[in-house]
Amino acid sequence: MTVRQGNALGIPEPSGAVDAVLYADHRLRLTYRPAPGPALVRLSGEIDATNRAALEETLARAGYGGDRLLIDAGRLRFIDTGGMRLLARLWRTGAVRLIHVPPCMRRLADLLDLPLRDDALDGVAEDDLHPPRQG
Repeated sequence: MTVRQGNALGIPEPSGAVDAVLYADHRLRLTYRPAPGPALVRLSGEIDATNRAALEETLARAGYGGDRLLIDAGRLRFIDTGGMRLLARLWRTGAVRLIHVPPCMRRLADLLDLPLRDDALDGVAEDDLHPPRQG
């Protein structure tokens, strides 16, 4: 596990926030942060045919229990068309919300005519990742 004191945008995260590694290979790393509300899954690296099945299985396990997953795609360097179709299918079912979708992914989704968009553009903000503490 990795303890992080801030995110890539420089916004402080709650103290003691811990990311658990769900999956890692030589191209892709998925980390998970359980939280009140949607759990955050960060994708880092590259998604292609060598790890797409593992990605789908790992996301299914992370979403077990019916809560929607919040997927941060901001650290992806590459995604193939199969990976795009997987994320678009999950997004379409309402199982996931996507944030920090890189412009190249948005362009690929447009070229493939996939209904994929960055939910951060629709009001999901960093505050949704870390709701105010009670009390």
